[in-house]
Amino acid sequence: SPDDLISLQPRLTQIAAWHHDVHIHFCISLELHTFPTTRPNKMKFIAFVLASATAASQSISTLSTKERADLMSDLAKWHSNFGATALKEGLLPHAQKTQDDLLQRLLDTKLAVAEASRTNPDAIFSWENKFALMNDAEFKQYVQVSFQSGNKSLRQAKDAPSAAGAVVAATVDWTTRCNPPVRDQGACGSCWAHAAVGVAEAAHCLATGELLSLSVQQVTSCSTEGGSQGCEGGFPWYAIDYVNQEGLCLDSDWPYAAQTGTCDGQCNKQHLQIGSSVRGNGESGLVNGLNNQPVSVVVEAGNSVWKNYQGGVVSQCPGAQSDHAVIAVAYDGQSYTIKNSWGTGWGESGYMRLARNTGSTGTCNVGEAPTWPQLSSNPNPTPSHGPTPVPSSTQPPSQCGDCDACLFSYFNQCYSDFSSSDCAYYGGVWCGH
Repeated sequence: SPDDLISLQPRLTQIAAWHHDVHIHFCISLELHTFPTTRPNKMKFIAFVLASATAASQSISTLSTKERADLMSDLAKWHSNFGATALKEGLLPHAQKTQDDLLQRLLDTKLAVAEASRTNPDAIFSWENKFALMNDAEFKQYVQVSFQSGNKSLRQAKDAPSAAGAVVAATVDWTTRCNPPVRDQGACGSCWAHAAVGVAEAAHCLATGELLSLSVQQVTSCSTEGGSQGCEGGFPWYAIDYVNQEGLCLDSDWPYAAQTGTCDGQCNKQHLQIGSSVRGNGESGLVNGLNNQPVSVVVEAGNSVWKNYQGGVVSQCPGAQSDHAVIAVAYDGQSYTIKNSWGTGWGESGYMRLARNTGSTGTCNVGEAPTWPQLSSNPNPTPSHGPTPVPSSTQPPSQCGDCDACLFSYFNQCYSDFSSSDCAYYGGVWCGH
C-alpha cells in the first residue's frame, strides 16, 4: 500500500545513499548527508528507487532442454577462458556451488547484459568477463569492500581556482602522452590508491618528461589520512597529498601485492614535481582539469553496467552512491574516456567511455569529485582531432529558473546556503554567478 511504501522510505533512501552524517568505506570512501528539508514527491522517489532495484529474473528450471544445453556450453567456455583468473582474484563463489547454482548465476548475468544493453544503446555488454559468476550482491561488495563509521571532515582538497572566460579544447586525449599502463587492483579495495598514483605519475611526467612506474603498494599500506584503510577503502585526494608530501618508491622496489600490508618498505623515494590536491566542480570542473592533465574521478561502479561493460559509450547507470575511483584521461564532444584498474581484459582494453553533459554529477557520477595534483608547469594535451578552442560558458544552466544558488531539480529545491563546491559534491546544479 502507499503507507507501506512510505514506511520503507528510510531504508530506500539508504539504498539510494542519502545517509545523514555517515561515512562509508567503499573502494573509495565518501561522506554523505541528507538534504536539509523534507523532500517532496515521496511516492515518485520511492517508486523510482523500487524500479531501479528490481531486475529481470528467470529460473533455470524454466529453460528448455536445448536452452539448458546451450547455457552449459557457455559455462564451460567461461571456465576455460576466465576460470583461472577468477580463481586467482577471488571472484568465484566462496562456498561450493552446485552446477545448477553456477548456471543460474550465468543466466542472471546474461539477463543483466540484456537490460544494460536496453538502457545503454550506444554501449556493448557481454557475459564473457571474469565477473560473470558473481551475483549482484557479491559484485557490489567487491567494489564497495566494507562499511565503516567515520568523521565528517573528509574532503580537504582545495577547490581549483575559477577561470572565468578560460578557453577549453573541444577534444583532449592524454592516452598517448605520459600515460602509465592499465593496472589490476585484484581482490583489494585499493582503487583510490591506483587513481592517486596514476594521476601523480602523469603529472610528474608532464612536468619533467619522465614517466616513472611508482609504488601503488606504498600508498595502499601507508596513506592513512582521513581514515583510509588500505584494501578497505580510502580517499584519492588524501592519497595525492600523501604522495606530494612523502614521495614514492618505484614499483620495482615495492611491488603491488593486492593486500593492505604494513608500512615498512625500504627504498629510495622519488620526490615528484607535483603539488597538493585540488578539486573541480561538476562536469565543467572535470573538463577544466582534463585540459591540463589526467584527473582522478569517483564513479558509481558496483552495478551490472560496469560489471559487464565491453565497449562503446555508457549513458546511464542505475543511480546510486559513488563507490569506485578511476582516472579520466580524455574527452570529446560526446564522451569522457576513463582508465579503470580492473586489468586490460575488462572494457576497451581497460578503458571505458561515459557520455558527457548528462546533467547533475554526470554519467555514473563522473563529475562528482574530480581531483588532481597541482602541476609545476602547464603542459599542452594531445588533441584527438585538431581541437577548436571554445570559450567556457559563464551563463547558468537553463533549468535554473529563478534559482540563483544550488538547484536540486529532481526535488525542485533551491538551497541558498550551499557553496558552488558543496552543490557539485551533493549532485546539484550550480545556478549562481
